[in-house]
Amino acid sequence: MTVTTNPTRAECHIIELAVNPSPNAVDLKRDETAKEPPSPVVSVPSLVPVNQDGRPVATEEEIATLLHVVDDIPSRTWIACLVGACERFVWAAGTMPLQNYIQNAPGGAIPGALGLGQATASNIVNALMISSYVTPIPAAILADSGHGRYRTLVWSCIIEAIGGTILAATSWSGAFEAGAALPGMIVALVFLSFGSGAFKTAALTTLLVDQYEETDFRVKTLKSGEKVVTSRELTITYIYNAFFWAENVVAIVTVATPILERYVSFFAAYLVPCVVMWLTLIPILLAKKKFVNTKTVEENVIPEVAKALWCGASSGFKMDAAKPAAQLDRKRRAVPWTDSFIDDIKTSLLTCRVLLIFPVYWLCFNQAFNNLISQAGQMITYGIPNDVIMVTGAIAGVFVGPLVQYGLYPFLTRRRIRFGPIARITFGFGILTISMAYIVIVQHLIYRTGPCYDHPLSCAAGRNIPNQISVCIQLPFYFLSELASVFCCTTGTEYAYNRAPKSMKTLVQAIWNLMAGIGSVLALPLSPLAQDPRLVIMYGVLTGLMGVGTVLTWVIFGHLDKEETAML
Repeated sequence: MTVTTNPTRAECHIIELAVNPSPNAVDLKRDETAKEPPSPVVSVPSLVPVNQDGRPVATEEEIATLLHVVDDIPSRTWIACLVGACERFVWAAGTMPLQNYIQNAPGGAIPGALGLGQATASNIVNALMISSYVTPIPAAILADSGHGRYRTLVWSCIIEAIGGTILAATSWSGAFEAGAALPGMIVALVFLSFGSGAFKTAALTTLLVDQYEETDFRVKTLKSGEKVVTSRELTITYIYNAFFWAENVVAIVTVATPILERYVSFFAAYLVPCVVMWLTLIPILLAKKKFVNTKTVEENVIPEVAKALWCGASSGFKMDAAKPAAQLDRKRRAVPWTDSFIDDIKTSLLTCRVLLIFPVYWLCFNQAFNNLISQAGQMITYGIPNDVIMVTGAIAGVFVGPLVQYGLYPFLTRRRIRFGPIARITFGFGILTISMAYIVIVQHLIYRTGPCYDHPLSCAAGRNIPNQISVCIQLPFYFLSELASVFCCTTGTEYAYNRAPKSMKTLVQAIWNLMAGIGSVLALPLSPLAQDPRLVIMYGVLTGLMGVGTVLTWVIFGHLDKEETAML
């Protein structure tokens, strides 16, 4: 971190010194008994710059020796966090009943509507996930260019609200009887995927951290009198952890939609997120003047990025060959960008390389939204809707997140143990590998239990009767997967933001979320295995892929943590 050494007068503390100070370097007070007239006093600026709050920038020694802590969070950040949490509620509440809505027919032991079967339902849910993570790419181009992040946020909110309205309207019994349920659902999912993808990835996750503007290490005195240094890196980690904690809180509230689905109707279940999404517009519009970075960007850098990438690719995939001097020397042409612009692209490409392993993570993590809902339906649920069980993951996240943020991270920081982003991601991958291995065991136990063994709910002796094994054995998976997400998902979002140049932050965030879409694409070839009695094989394959991904992440990228530590 560079410390400014030539602050302006307005940025400095003013220290009063005598023109002819005493030769005593320790005591600058003049001998009060002396009869000499006092020397004139002038104002000399300190070399220690301060911010608007009067906190000085930390020196290199202070950065190296003082404890690093999270900075104060501005209120506008919490407004953005609230808005994001509301949207996540809408997405979760709207998609949670989908597996049952599509898979099961009406009148069965498990609520249903369309009756298209598990494989088709899983494919449609996967397609929704794919589109919701692909659509942020064009939205990011809009957000990082003339349209601006705030306007992208507003329009994506409206689009998602329209999707929720269509889904609720076409699930109404009258529309269902008229044959509007299936086409209405397809149209609604298109709106939901684009609106949600643009909202969360192309606008919110970038706009959220944009509200914290401090870039330097600052000295801060705690109430205990201890001097500490505020760290931007720790603060951004805290903001994203707080956001994902809020996501878990609202995910618990989404339990209302499966209950409404089971005991009232799908229309009632879908009406709730529809109303909430329209209400989310209110704080967004009211907070416009509070938000920073809401103005549109005058220049769209995406075309220049594309041209620079083409220059690098056509020169042996070396980005240095796209720099102005190299282009002038080799191609005899002048280019409009600078060396620093190419360096920014190189940084973004390195960030994207690190993120390339995440499709396997999302492939495994997203099982909770489709196949594991179906798995819960194969067991005794004690009257609890099978798609409510996954809420236990959110409950675990509400407790695990603060334990990590307020327990583990401060513990490591006080002992000066750096738990870098690559180490956190690798650790999270390892936990998810264990959780997938556990699911293999769960599915094996289901197949060993009657009455239908490896064809639950399908045999003549036990039609509509689940295998006699408790759904509670699924709970450790949700705890472990949520713990993994604290280290993987939050760190991935933070890494994509921190390592992206200012003009491309939203685009890199969109690419980061595209990894989840690729993970859903990877699930499509596995769909033939997503049915009884092949589910043990499918979960075994996923466990192996996640284990290999864990090892490769540390082997290939582990050195980046060491290099970062050396730069601090």
